[in-house]
Amino acid sequence: MYSDKVANSNKPTYVVGIGASAGGLEALQQLFEKLPGDLGAAYIIVQHLSPDFKSMMDELLSKHTSMPVHQANEGELLQKDTVYLIPAGKLMRVAEGTVYLSDLPPDNRINLPINELFRSLAEDFQNKAVGVILSGTGSDGSRGAQALKEMGALVIAQSPDEAQFNGMALNAINTGTVDFVLKVQDIPSSIKRFINHPLAMAPHSKFREHLQKNTKIVDDILQLINEKTELDFKAYKESTVSRRIEHRMSINNKHTLMEYWEFMNTNVEEIELLKQDLLIGVTQFFRDSEVWEKMYEDAVKPLVKSSKSDAHIRVWCPGCSTGEEAYSFAMLFAEAMLELGVDRKVTVFASDIDQSAIAYAASGMYPPSIKSEIPNDYLNRYFHQLFDNNYQVTKQLRSMVVFATHNLIQDPPFSNMDVVSCRNTLIYLQNPAQQKVMAFFHFALKKGGYLLLGSAETPGSFSVYFDAVDSRSRIFQKNSDVKVPSSTLSHPPTLKSRYVRPATVGQFIAASKTAEPERRNIAIGRNQVIDEFVPPSLVVNNKLQVVYSYGDTSTFTTKLKPGMVTNDLSDILQDVVTGAAISAVHQCVRERKTLLFSDVCNLDGERYSLKCFSFTENKDDSPYVVLSFIKSSFSSEHSDVIYQPDEQNEKRLHELDDALIECQKLYREALEELDSTREELQSSNEELMAANEELQSTNEELQSVNEELYTVNSEYQQKISELTDINNDLENLLLATKLAVLFLGSDLRIRRYTNAIRRFVNIIDFDINRDFRDLSYKIPIEEFEALVIDVANGKLDSAEHEMTVGDVVVRVSVNAYKVNEQNKGVIISFDEV
Repeated sequence: MYSDKVANSNKPTYVVGIGASAGGLEALQQLFEKLPGDLGAAYIIVQHLSPDFKSMMDELLSKHTSMPVHQANEGELLQKDTVYLIPAGKLMRVAEGTVYLSDLPPDNRINLPINELFRSLAEDFQNKAVGVILSGTGSDGSRGAQALKEMGALVIAQSPDEAQFNGMALNAINTGTVDFVLKVQDIPSSIKRFINHPLAMAPHSKFREHLQKNTKIVDDILQLINEKTELDFKAYKESTVSRRIEHRMSINNKHTLMEYWEFMNTNVEEIELLKQDLLIGVTQFFRDSEVWEKMYEDAVKPLVKSSKSDAHIRVWCPGCSTGEEAYSFAMLFAEAMLELGVDRKVTVFASDIDQSAIAYAASGMYPPSIKSEIPNDYLNRYFHQLFDNNYQVTKQLRSMVVFATHNLIQDPPFSNMDVVSCRNTLIYLQNPAQQKVMAFFHFALKKGGYLLLGSAETPGSFSVYFDAVDSRSRIFQKNSDVKVPSSTLSHPPTLKSRYVRPATVGQFIAASKTAEPERRNIAIGRNQVIDEFVPPSLVVNNKLQVVYSYGDTSTFTTKLKPGMVTNDLSDILQDVVTGAAISAVHQCVRERKTLLFSDVCNLDGERYSLKCFSFTENKDDSPYVVLSFIKSSFSSEHSDVIYQPDEQNEKRLHELDDALIECQKLYREALEELDSTREELQSSNEELMAANEELQSTNEELQSVNEELYTVNSEYQQKISELTDINNDLENLLLATKLAVLFLGSDLRIRRYTNAIRRFVNIIDFDINRDFRDLSYKIPIEEFEALVIDVANGKLDSAEHEMTVGDVVVRVSVNAYKVNEQNKGVIISFDEV
């Protein structure tokens, strides 16, 4: 948070980030005209400026506020009641209350400085930040507004009806994260009310104390939301609920929970707004790009590569919000199939409790700002740019994604999934709800399926059921089909369902609760019988990994060695029995029948036989094999196989050689076909992509230039208006004083004159731009001509000469006309003494 380097008296309590583009100058002037200069906040203005443009914003804005206005400098510490401007050609971030500037990216990505600033304010000042979006084209500020909203900050957009260019405001409003849509003249009072609210002035801990003293009112608020929206947020963490309620109270200027509760009872719209705040729908394409790179290499590509040609790869994205993550997965799988030259059926099931978010996602239409989130080749391949510069998902990508309204805590989970991705949802839930959701994810995934969680989330107590593929990226893989306790999955729902379930399911849940003690006792008895009478046995999967054991297997297994521990059969069994066991598994899987291998080993003076059989729930699934170690003296069954190590190993080697030769042949054939097809497609694809990129680049450059020109033009128009006022003031001053003045350029040609000069010179408008010596004077010019030339040449700064004309004494004053200490002409004034 904010550094202590700045004296406490100068630290801003809040930071107000203001984004403006085309048409924003007038709005900024109106805003600061009414914005108090003593709120204790710092103000940062970000515009879309050309790198070569010298902005006059500091000069123009200083006339409308008492606060100091200047361009921000690298490493500058923010101070209260000060206005900071972004320099041209820079991006600005704030960290620990310090300004950090960076150059615009050299590539052709869209310049989105408002998003950059807003995101940094969300990280650094959290709910002590305000984001204001004024007139401008495009969608800059929309993503930043979402980041601010997630942290409980205030977000305001200028009314689209008032804005000269309403693109930025409309795009921000469409995200659902804007708290107020106001005319510019009303924005200052909203900022002041938010900053001066008692909740804002006190630390968050004070509000937490207030909540703890009024838990009944909090429960009533959540119950009211449940009744009106059929959503129950009692599974949310207290800290999450308190921050959202505090935010809504500050916005509505309510000082106590009772005031807010009474307000909600008379304002149905506020119930919906608090619900939306609690849903926290913040997402983007390829959020945390390094995570997606790992997901592509460690999960997506292996899934596509290992799947059969008729396979159906299924992905579930619960809590998908507006769909960016779901489409990101669809793009990754499409890219993997393109890279590997295969075609698979892939379906991404995207679900969320928010129906409006699902409708937005299903439309597949996104603002221009997504260009900063998606790699250019992906954008060209999977999106169409529309006439209004928005992007539309292609029909091919859209067909891979199925959207559905689904309550993650209440509704039954999806099943038979290869991937489940749920990022930054569990962190908002209490521990019991987290465990229930993790049980759903375990149920939903196939064995070997991948689970992707948020950066601050882990499987928790379910870690035993998942292997870490990449702990830092939070990528996990389901390691077994062990069923989680039934009580976890059948936990009574805390949310009111929107789905009608069969009566038999409800009856089963009720009956299961009554029968639970009896089932536990039966399970205990069953385990004791197994341990007493079943021979030492191991359950092995098709990857030769041990997934379960029965009885005491210590005679046949090795002691754990220091280092990484695996459940591979070859690592677990002693060397003397490993070869026989592996051979038995392969033969049992191949022949699909029970086999007895006699006298496979001699341990502790006893000879042992190995009995094995395979089983599977579905005939298409890979089988499991049970290996049982039986003392040869106890076995009366006929032996199917007399184990001969050398003979078995040689036979297995021949089988593997044949399989390898066949695979290599198929691989070469497929590779030749793939190369041929790729060459044909690549040529056409490259031409189309090049043409598309050129058109998009040209369009974006034109739009950017147009915005910059409009900003420059607005400032110049303002300056011209000021110069016109100054010129009018000067004209009226000269007329009022009746001074006789002649203005000459550096070339001694006439630039302008006052009407009173006609008492001394015969002059008309046609004489403008003539040499002053060509005029007809009523006084002798030769007496002051040399003075004028000396002043023009810089020999004198000023000179005076008096002459008598008839009965009148005329004083001629000659002065240099200087600009920045350089002579730019001469001013001659005539006065009767």
